[in-house]
Amino acid sequence: MLTGRCFSVFALAALLALPACAAKSPSPDSAAVEPAEAATPERTAAAPAPAAAPAVAPVVAAPKQEFSGQWAYRQSCGWQHSAHLELVESGNGVSGRWDDGTRARGDNGQLQGELRDGRLYLRLCSEGEAGGKIPTCPNYGEASAYLAREGAALGWYRKSGDGYRPYLKLHPAGAGQAVPDDTSGCEEDAEQD
Repeated sequence: MLTGRCFSVFALAALLALPACAAKSPSPDSAAVEPAEAATPERTAAAPAPAAAPAVAPVVAAPKQEFSGQWAYRQSCGWQHSAHLELVESGNGVSGRWDDGTRARGDNGQLQGELRDGRLYLRLCSEGEAGGKIPTCPNYGEASAYLAREGAALGWYRKSGDGYRPYLKLHPAGAGQAVPDDTSGCEEDAEQD
């Protein structure tokens, strides 16, 4: 379905494709041209070719940002934090599963998401014990996080006050894909041992 802007660009391109002389009606003065000057082989060979209409760039929709698939974060030192998201897109919505935890505790559950302005806003429910922070499934809370594409990775941002703060950087975790180990903070952990 064409939007108003797309239709306007299409109409402009169609108009530019018309030769400028086709719309010009003959004037009474042009009828007085003598036949000898009208079109001789010498005159047509030397006459410049009509200018081509300027090229109009096609209207291309912005590429859809892909969120589907398995995404993970891992840290093998310190708190040994790990997180995993399994996302399945359907239109502007997403459903799936999540887990997030450390060597001390963690939680898991289901998720629903809505794509708005290039961000995937997530509503979570818990199948574990999150201490009341996340509603128990099948009751989903309000959007408590969003995901944004950051190159080949996903940035996970959690709600904090009136805004959102960076939480984790997730990497593709499908079959045969190694998830990078986050070693930030490992130096401090080694100094404490």
